[in-house]
Amino acid sequence: MNLGEKIYKLRKEKGLSQEALAELVGTTRQAISKWENNQGYPETEKLLLLSNVFEVSIDFLLKDEKTEKDTDEKGYYVSREMAVGYIANEKKTSQYFGAGCALFALAGVPYIVFQEAVAWKVLGMAVCVLAGMIAIVVSMFCSKDEYSILKKESLLFDYDFLKGLTAEYNSTKRKYRLVATICTVLFIAGLLALAVTDRGMIPWTEYHSLVFLGLSVGVFGVVYCAGVTEAYEILVHNESNTNRLWFRIKRKAKSKIDKW
Repeated sequence: MNLGEKIYKLRKEKGLSQEALAELVGTTRQAISKWENNQGYPETEKLLLLSNVFEVSIDFLLKDEKTEKDTDEKGYYVSREMAVGYIANEKKTSQYFGAGCALFALAGVPYIVFQEAVAWKVLGMAVCVLAGMIAIVVSMFCSKDEYSILKKESLLFDYDFLKGLTAEYNSTKRKYRLVATICTVLFIAGLLALAVTDRGMIPWTEYHSLVFLGLSVGVFGVVYCAGVTEAYEILVHNESNTNRLWFRIKRKAKSKIDKW
């Protein structure tokens, strides 16, 4: 275990964010990040402050150790297999949930296409709504209980794996942000078109089926991208999640219950 790994591990044990640690040792969050990624090295004065904050010796910080994961770490250790499995599961869940929402919006297509054939219109809308409900129910069963702990505990990772996961998240976020933006525009444009039509400013035509199609594509894209991005953020930005007030309240309540 090198210096960067020790700073990261000890900071997590103390429940400190990079900003909080930076304030304690009189430096910047960027400097802490560089130290943890072994891209920089703290000065002697900063090393002394770090040893005081973490309540360890400078010798301990500087001495490389080839040890396995410390069993006294405070948090839930997430293996590479579990993290990869969780992200894959969230992608599958988001696909079904997004498809269910999209099918609800798609129910407007038979409403437009079969204006004269009432029976077909009702049947088409019913099929879309039913299929949407089934997709949402399936999404609920896709979510596995074994991953629920990732949203409830402070998480610990192998240092190198977390760095790789962070790089993967940054790449995915850029791609999904673009897709989500396009889908949001489609969704808002569809809503505006329906609002204008409903006010009687333009008549209902068969081309409104394209509006509902755009709505369905938009809502699917937004729901899917949001679900997958959140899964990555729970892992990569676990620190932000654990610093939320509601998370702290739940942890304190759980701690008291465990003591009883």
